Amino acid sequence: MWVERMGGTGNKFNPAKTGPYHAWLYSKFPHIATAPLAQHHKDLWQWLESITPQSRPKPRVEVWARGAAKSETGQLGIAYLAERLARRFCLYVCSTQDKADEHVASVAALLEKLGHTAAVTMQGHSKGWRRAQVRSSNGFNLAGIGLDTTTRGVKLEEFRPDLMVLDDIDDREDTPKTTAKKERSVTQSILPAGSSDCVVLFLQNLIIEDGIVSRMVEKRADYLLSAEITGPIKAVNDLVIEDAQLPNGRNYKKIIGGRATWEGQNLEVCQRQILDWGWTAFKRESQQEVQGADGYFFDHHKFKFADKLEDVQGEKWRFCRAWDKAGTQDGGDWTVGVLTAMASNGVAVVLDVERHQYEPNNVKKLIDATSAKDKETFGHVIVHIPQDPSQAGKDQAMQDAQRLASYAAKIESVRGKKAIRAGRWAEQVNSGNAYLLRADWNWTFTEEHRKFREDEQHDYDDQVDAASDACTELATMKFKPGAKAY
Repeated sequence: MWVERMGGTGNKFNPAKTGPYHAWLYSKFPHIATAPLAQHHKDLWQWLESITPQSRPKPRVEVWARGAAKSETGQLGIAYLAERLARRFCLYVCSTQDKADEHVASVAALLEKLGHTAAVTMQGHSKGWRRAQVRSSNGFNLAGIGLDTTTRGVKLEEFRPDLMVLDDIDDREDTPKTTAKKERSVTQSILPAGSSDCVVLFLQNLIIEDGIVSRMVEKRADYLLSAEITGPIKAVNDLVIEDAQLPNGRNYKKIIGGRATWEGQNLEVCQRQILDWGWTAFKRESQQEVQGADGYFFDHHKFKFADKLEDVQGEKWRFCRAWDKAGTQDGGDWTVGVLTAMASNGVAVVLDVERHQYEPNNVKKLIDATSAKDKETFGHVIVHIPQDPSQAGKDQAMQDAQRLASYAAKIESVRGKKAIRAGRWAEQVNSGNAYLLRADWNWTFTEEHRKFREDEQHDYDDQVDAASDACTELATMKFKPGAKAY
């Protein structure tokens, strides 16, 4: 990860120019600390070093880019405090209990490397390396809790938490209602549970425009008012990119300029992250550009066109027809079925769009007839149908499943904002990796994508919804060649 190597030999450093934390990092975890500390790393470590049994520094909010080792720093920081017994009981808080358990397990592994074993009872029974709880032989305690399971009065025997680390609190798909609920948990259950000398560390990248961290950064939150806030820190300052193409024919964003804010996430690493995560995700997660990102919009000029599937570079095609249903004859929203193919290299091709204003019975007939046609033409085709969360929707889903039993039908509840659902599809389109077969439906399809905006106030977005669901289904399913002709 990182350590400031002084003297140029790789094994010398000057603690007087850094601090005791630096010598501790280098001597205890040289396999983790492998890249020089950035200034924001140093600032956080100096804050951790200032924590003693007698001190209570101000809360700290660290808003670093994804990939900047924020969680790893937090976990090492807990181990550092634990070995010094600068604090006795740390509460590690995440958005979910599963995430909290993972972080607790990581800290337990660090404590083991430091030589601290699990605490035992007088009878010699272990009472401390549990999934959500660590009780170390030196008297340090750590518990993990998810905001999906929070309860009032977090306490471990006679101890209240005197250290709180809040990490991965915001989630990409949080709605305003979800964020408000999390804020209530943090302010009414978590923070009040701390001891009188409790120290608070908040670790997170922005992720969403109106999340908890964004509210603190923009000073809209009415809690942790005395906190020192670092960031948002981008992975690359003054980033310059250009459109480029890989040997396999896929388009991507190439970094041609900029200054990395940390050597451990240099420009070469960032380029790999763009290739692996996609440009949209990198821009959001590591560049912390979330303004307007709650609604991905499409550059409709990036759509490419082909006369037939064979004209597009790709192999091992798999197919999905995703539907967005409506139920008003000759009016209202449109029932749309978008047939998409995706190759093993990730290129997506929209092969056909069915778009009609039908009443419910005719919608069923349309889906049945289209599913039969798709199966006859392409073989294995996933039929993706959204399920309304109401009881009537559940009943309808059961009927759809029975009626389409002979096809590869997948019926799922719709979750998250429309713009978030469209994220993966937007990445395909905006990076130039989405093709349309030339047909009469092309203009209405691209025009709807042109008008799609983050505020979700759209007259028609049915084609975007269906195309997004098809893309997500294909991108996340396991590879199966599946086609008769391809």
